[in-house]
Amino acid sequence: MRIRQMGFSSRLKAHKKILTLETLKFIVEFHKDRDARLAALRSGIPEDYASRQGQWLKKHAMVQASLDVDLDSRDMLKLEKALAEIDRQMEACKEILGLQEF
Repeated sequence: MRIRQMGFSSRLKAHKKILTLETLKFIVEFHKDRDARLAALRSGIPEDYASRQGQWLKKHAMVQASLDVDLDSRDMLKLEKALAEIDRQMEACKEILGLQEF
């Protein structure tokens, strides 16, 4: 039995209102230079498909909405600090649940 993969437009619609950690990291990185591929790489997406994933993420509704916000250097610093705190909390949760290898 074969499972059919969702098409591109279906994936965009299905994830329109879900903010994942990957998307949040991409948004912060994309605001730096508006380069989707580099933002994908910096946000932790493997080089093998960073270009394709970056192009997909930059069309995401939340990424598009975030581009309307004018961020200065202080806002970017706040975002980066908040993201670092989220990463620390995720690692703490992984340790508690015994999921360090994931």
